Amino acid sequence: MFTAKNTTSGIIAQGQHQGFKILNERKMLSSCFLDMDNVLKYRIVEKIIQCDDEALLNEIKSLVGLSEVDFWEELPAEIKQAVNKAKTELDQGEGIQHDQVMEEVKKRFLNR
Repeated sequence: MFTAKNTTSGIIAQGQHQGFKILNERKMLSSCFLDMDNVLKYRIVEKIIQCDDEALLNEIKSLVGLSEVDFWEELPAEIKQAVNKAKTELDQGEGIQHDQVMEEVKKRFLNR
């Protein structure tokens, strides 16, 4: 014979040889969410398989870490030069502190 009762701490179940056992509702709920996550994953995979948009597939590939090309290699030369110049200036102590920049942005654009 088996009986169950809902309580604030979970479900108390009594079996013939088990005595009282508290079943954690969180574990039961988490297994439901895992099933929901798997359903979502399968739906995403299905959409990817049906997709013919090469640009979107490349973005997904990059997002999940399957991209074989480093994004740096795909940047235009002028962007690479600007980033390298900024890094050099920072290394030489010519940068502006983040807090100072944020204060200037607030004064300039948010009138604070």
